[in-house]
Amino acid sequence: MDRLLYHELRAVFAALAVTVVCGAALGLVHGFAAPSDAGDPMLLSLALLAGAAASTLLGATRFKWVSEVRDFDRAVPVEDICVVPPAGRSLRGDWFSPGFFVAYLMPILPIALFWEGVVLFIPLWSAMSWLGKAALIIRWERRHGLVLWRGHATARPWELSVSRRSPAPAGTGELPA
Repeated sequence: MDRLLYHELRAVFAALAVTVVCGAALGLVHGFAAPSDAGDPMLLSLALLAGAAASTLLGATRFKWVSEVRDFDRAVPVEDICVVPPAGRSLRGDWFSPGFFVAYLMPILPIALFWEGVVLFIPLWSAMSWLGKAALIIRWERRHGLVLWRGHATARPWELSVSRRSPAPAGTGELPA
């Protein structure tokens, strides 16, 4: 089982790494000057940021097809699934997903190099969107005192489960898991 928050943050780090690698490759091949026909990159960045913010705000609602919060509320308690509480991977030692990085890099890099450099904004938008979902997860977990998990069923890894937040060890000053 994997904690949903850590899953989203690993995706953010991988998407940002794809943006950096593709940007560096694009700069090495075509030069680091901004293309004149690409429009204003700052305006495009602001539009993507606004789109990611709107997507996050829609996910925070309870509308039927866009709500992330409704999915969180439908999560199955871990106690119903297994007796042993989950011991998910920590973000501290496993903050990057190399498989996801390669899978995301493979379509973006050739398109950026041989067709259109503006495609670099796709992983950047994805990173902003996943970061917004991570913020929703943090807010939901703190409000409910629960931790969201994914992957309790190998055949259906998208299904969520929840467990009680474990108390922090006394005297360590650590935050609860």
